[in-house]
Amino acid sequence: MWVKICGNTRLDDCLLAAELGADAVGFVFAPGKRTVTAEAVAAITPHLPQTLEKIGVFTTHDADTITRAAQAAGLTGIQLHGAPDRDLLKVLLETTDARKLIQVLHWRTDLPAPQQRDRFARQVETVNSWDLVEAVLVDSQTASVSGGTGTAFDWAFVGPFLRRSQPPVIAAGGLRPATVAAAISVLKPWGVDVSSGVESAPGMKDPEKMQAFIAAARSQAH
Repeated sequence: MWVKICGNTRLDDCLLAAELGADAVGFVFAPGKRTVTAEAVAAITPHLPQTLEKIGVFTTHDADTITRAAQAAGLTGIQLHGAPDRDLLKVLLETTDARKLIQVLHWRTDLPAPQQRDRFARQVETVNSWDLVEAVLVDSQTASVSGGTGTAFDWAFVGPFLRRSQPPVIAAGGLRPATVAAAISVLKPWGVDVSSGVESAPGMKDPEKMQAFIAAARSQAH
C-alpha cells in the first residue's frame, strides 16, 4: 500500500514520515492553509532520502509556473487539481524531471451523488484514454475548497467508478487513522493520501497520528 503524507511545511515532519515508512511526502503550492514556496521546499528536499517521493500539489494550469517550481524545489512528482488537461500533462512530461504525474479527480461532498455520477465517470474514461499519468487521486471537494477538506466522500458510491480506472487509484479526502482501513476495504486503492487527518494544526504533523495512519493503511495491504 503506497502511502503519501501531504501538506508538509517542516523538515522534521518529512523525516519522520520517511522513518515511519511513508512512500511519499507532499507539498502544497496552491493557495490554502498549508501553502509553501519553492524556496521553502528546496531547503527541505535535499535532506530527505532519495527513495522518498517528493510530490508538489498544484491547482494552476500554467505549465511554466509548475515547471519552475518543480525544478527549484527538487520535486519528483506533480499532483494536478482541476479538470484534466491533456496538453498540460504532455508539456510537463517534456519539460520537468518530476516524472510521476498524478491527476486528481474530485468528488463534491456538498452535492447529491447521482448529480455528479456522469461527470465523474467521463473524467475517469478521459484520463484512461490519454495514458499520460501514473496514478489518479480521488479527493473530496466543496464549493470553496478543492482539497484538504478533511471530509470523506461516499466510498461505496464512488468505488465502482474507480475500479474502471486504468492508472492506479490513490484514495484521499477525510482519511484519518480511524477510517483509513475501512476506506481501503471498500475502495481497494493502490495507495492512500492524508493531510489534515494526521495533523495537530494545519501544516504541522502529529507523530502519533502519522504512525497510527501508516500502520492502519499497511494492515490492509494484500
